[in-house]
Amino acid sequence: MEKYLEAVLHQDVDILPFTDTRKLPLAYRNRYRLSEMSIAGQGAVLVEPVEQEPLAAIKKQHRQLEIYTGSRCVLALRNMSSYARDAMVKEGIPFVWEGHQVYLPFLGMLLDSTKGRTVPQCENISFLTQRMLLTALYQSWEEVTVTKAAGMLGVTKTAVSHSFDELEAINIPYLSVKSRARKLTMPKDKQAAWENIKDSLRNPVIATYALKECPATGLLTAGLTALAGYSLLSDPACSTFAVSKKAISRLKLTKSKLALAEETPACIVQEIGYQIDFGAGTAIDPLSLVLSLNKEETEDPRISMAVDEMLERYVW
Repeated sequence: MEKYLEAVLHQDVDILPFTDTRKLPLAYRNRYRLSEMSIAGQGAVLVEPVEQEPLAAIKKQHRQLEIYTGSRCVLALRNMSSYARDAMVKEGIPFVWEGHQVYLPFLGMLLDSTKGRTVPQCENISFLTQRMLLTALYQSWEEVTVTKAAGMLGVTKTAVSHSFDELEAINIPYLSVKSRARKLTMPKDKQAAWENIKDSLRNPVIATYALKECPATGLLTAGLTALAGYSLLSDPACSTFAVSKKAISRLKLTKSKLALAEETPACIVQEIGYQIDFGAGTAIDPLSLVLSLNKEETEDPRISMAVDEMLERYVW
């Protein structure tokens, strides 16, 4: 890294070990290699991920690292998509993409030697991509290609190719890219994989409807109702169900069926962007359930314990 920087910046660069690791939480010490860097009399901490990190995690942890170290931090990256590069430039996050680009805004530097392969922009991954990623985690996919993934998900190869583009754009570390061949492999440690990708995922709930009368049986349970089925949590007073985006029209949810604000609804129906077959097929899958919970629910100790119980029993 030092030789590369000196070659492109045409000035001396000093990189020494970062010694004051006591400032960092243990998780950060294991996740990043830190070095003291000096360029043209300007100091910074060079931060190199031990393993490839998703874009969402990198951006979040960069801010935390600057707080912990009390210094500006420069990311040292070896693999990065063009979208991730553009996103970090837009947000002013300094980085060195070895062999490709140097972005040091505190020195007024943006040196670009190659644009790399263009990857479509991806502010939020699609529901298909999220469904694929969670399915891959549940089933522990190993070197699954576009063609194989399309068959496993029952969608077209074009659709899966777009999803692979999105995973590449947000820097998901489990997608290997060699020449034009791309393969998705999830690690054996499902809990670690979940912690790594969850910040890149979105709430699967598109809309929520409070109804005067519950629809006919056969709907997936969702929310706290599903969580109660997965754990020892007591059933909530008002049941929650999930309906896929494709099936919501069948319920014909006209205004006359909706409960008024002052009324106690008979049940809640959540319109969800995708559905993953899981277990007995009577409830939304556990990880999508976690993503659907609101802040008030996740901060409730009873619910938090039930979530841990569910994940330990059915996912990890």
